[in-house]
Amino acid sequence: MLGRRIWLTGIIFLLSFQAFSQEKSLEFFLSEGLENSPVLKDLQNQVRSNSLDSMLVSASSHPQINFDGYMMYAPVVNGYGYSDVLTNGQNLSSTINISQTVFNRKTIRTQYAHIGILNRSLSNSLRISENELKREIVTRYLSACSINNELSFCQDLLNASQDEDRILRDLVKNGLYKQTEYLSFLIELQNLILQIKELQINYEKELSQLKTYCGIGDTAMYHLVLPEPQGVPAFIPANSPLLKRFEIDSLRIENDKLLIDRHYKPEVKWFSDAGLVNNIPENIYQNFGLSLGLSLSMPVYDGNQRKLNYHKLRISEATRRSYKDFYKSQIDQQVRQLTDELEKTKQVIPQLEKQMDLSKELIKLDRLLLNKGEIPVTDYILAKKNIFNIQKELNQYRIKELQIIYEIMYWGLE
Repeated sequence: MLGRRIWLTGIIFLLSFQAFSQEKSLEFFLSEGLENSPVLKDLQNQVRSNSLDSMLVSASSHPQINFDGYMMYAPVVNGYGYSDVLTNGQNLSSTINISQTVFNRKTIRTQYAHIGILNRSLSNSLRISENELKREIVTRYLSACSINNELSFCQDLLNASQDEDRILRDLVKNGLYKQTEYLSFLIELQNLILQIKELQINYEKELSQLKTYCGIGDTAMYHLVLPEPQGVPAFIPANSPLLKRFEIDSLRIENDKLLIDRHYKPEVKWFSDAGLVNNIPENIYQNFGLSLGLSLSMPVYDGNQRKLNYHKLRISEATRRSYKDFYKSQIDQQVRQLTDELEKTKQVIPQLEKQMDLSKELIKLDRLLLNKGEIPVTDYILAKKNIFNIQKELNQYRIKELQIIYEIMYWGLE
């Protein structure tokens, strides 16, 4: 009766866990995470906003039209007041003013280039954030998968123990095994059920954290599908957004030099106005007119600001090179280490698979001997523990292989 109660407790517990399981893949969580991330939405909106800046540059190069209205009265009382020579006593003006900067195509192209570089920088930052988010989701997903796989194997062991429990009870009744040996089996069975419960608690915790990180609000239980190992593409540093940002910084510094140079070029504007300018109300009908003109402005001396700005850019360039060399060396070393670790991990997996096949054959033989009462129950328990340990280690190495593959992809892929 004790064995039957333990068995029924385990089966009811497993059914309550499995009844609500839905199968979900890594792609599902990656899609949800990318869709729900506020950080990515912020960067996407910045990219959209930056695209409007080019339209602002284009709009600023067109003629600018303004309306100006002005009315002034300066009274003179008993000879006291503003001089009529300066104020005319009163003034009324209402004009439409038009102006446009000309001969500035190079300046506009430089501004467009600046906006383009900023847009590339934002897009690259978006790719970096996407890769970092994917990296974190993959890490959490594989961690949950590891527990899920171990849990599935324990459930299979528990299911297989149903026949073993029935056989052992019959053998104890027939006197082929002692009651103490059967109790040892029940103890191991109870330990297995407790281990399954602990794994389920950990799995629910890992899955909940994964769903929270991806912005998934439901409380359903998911059965996670372990991804198939995929080939790792060749590492090309130029494709890595982690290094591409330094290339973009170099373009930005060069563009900043051009912007500084354009500031010291002559600026020519044409302007025109039309309207009313009057200081004698009775002659107001005679004071409608227009004007045309050109203006020229050019910096002559500003305290060597141009030279100082150049010096700042040289410092920025030195800093950029230092960071680029450091990170390139770091990424190269990281990828080499991961590649070497991946090869060693791949070598271990076939050995564990072979060991697992041998252990399964041993279990089959031991089960036949157990049915005949020809081996101690403790030997059979040790064989089951051995196959469990091998399966656990094999699961860990398979998860590790996937972790290394995705880590290399994080460092090297665009």
